[in-house]
Amino acid sequence: MPKPRIVAHSSAENLRSEGAARIFAVIEETLQSDHDVHVSLTGGTMGIAVLDELSRREDLHNIDFSRVHFWWSDERFVASGDQDRNAQQAYDALLGQLNVPAENVHVMGSSTDFESAEAAAESYREELAKHAVDGVSPVFDLTLLGMGPDGHIASLFPHRDEILAEQDVTLAVHDSPKPPPHRVTLTRPVINKSQRIWFLISGADKAEASDRLVQAANFAEDEMTSEMLTETPAAGARGRQETLILAVEDALRG
Repeated sequence: MPKPRIVAHSSAENLRSEGAARIFAVIEETLQSDHDVHVSLTGGTMGIAVLDELSRREDLHNIDFSRVHFWWSDERFVASGDQDRNAQQAYDALLGQLNVPAENVHVMGSSTDFESAEAAAESYREELAKHAVDGVSPVFDLTLLGMGPDGHIASLFPHRDEILAEQDVTLAVHDSPKPPPHRVTLTRPVINKSQRIWFLISGADKAEASDRLVQAANFAEDEMTSEMLTETPAAGARGRQETLILAVEDALRG
């Protein structure tokens, strides 16, 4: 896997616009192949802003969304339709405006549908396997990731065991340091089954974590230590073909 590359943006508006254009280009290019496109979405202010910008493209109708599948790397285990849910935010910003088949939108289960986050995680594991190339999960053509001020990605938080899980596909997360407390997440090995991983980062409160992420970019994946991963889970996300840190300058110290 190539080392991550930093792409600085002068403003959040610039990242929003360029991020949407990049996503469109990847989907359009990948559709020229003979396989469906698999995109893993993220929540967060910048992630949803980019999806909203993408929804405004006049040429979006040129995309054959019957061949595009949408996934999530994590979800808040709350009621269906709750605005805390990443899927609901993505639906409001983009998916609700697309002619995408319902079966192509792979939503993690809510507390409306499952008694526990464990049950929702198991159900998502089964859904991933249905579209797997290796019996486990699809290879995502593109995974979008936000990053918290503490350096977390998905619902993989610092100084917790989830980031070090190697055999699990999905996990239930409880007592999350960021509310709501109950969540479902993909594990790092599954996230890393992505051709491209793009971070979407903005805000001065991310500068310290971004600094650690940029420093970790100098290390090859097999050089990463458990200490580096537990301190900054984002440092462990690496795409097979490309990893881009798309960041507004206020989130970068250099």
